[in-house]
Amino acid sequence: MKKILLISLLVLSCNTNKTAQPIDCIENIEYTEFSNENQPTVILDIKINDLSTIKKLENKKLREFIIYSIKKEDRNYFFYEVWKTPIRKENTFSFIIRTNYFSQNISDKEKRIWNKDNITKALSGDVGLIFDKDTIHVKPSKDREITIQLLND
Repeated sequence: MKKILLISLLVLSCNTNKTAQPIDCIENIEYTEFSNENQPTVILDIKINDLSTIKKLENKKLREFIIYSIKKEDRNYFFYEVWKTPIRKENTFSFIIRTNYFSQNISDKEKRIWNKDNITKALSGDVGLIFDKDTIHVKPSKDREITIQLLND
């Protein structure tokens, strides 16, 4: 009798209809070089479903923004103004990151070192949203779009 009671208790307590935690993902990446004096930018559109993360972003609690596919020693070439609230459209937040990392084009036999394919590869990884004591690791969505706009293309 105890075995039947124990088994029925286990079956009832292991409810498989639990709702999964919504996943945050990168929906769009855009890199743009400008012809004027403006610094090139990377715009990352991240869909965020977690209400506590949304609240942290709205309250300007973001301390750092990391693009994990960029080497650790090169991440200081990417500047995100953490004191600004990201642009929000529904649950998608747009993070504007200024960088001169890809404009360091030293020509190698008349060939650009940072071409569209290399920039796409460099920006294709995961990102981290770092708050005070919390890091949100965000992966690209399967149907993510990447747009690269170079001056001399």
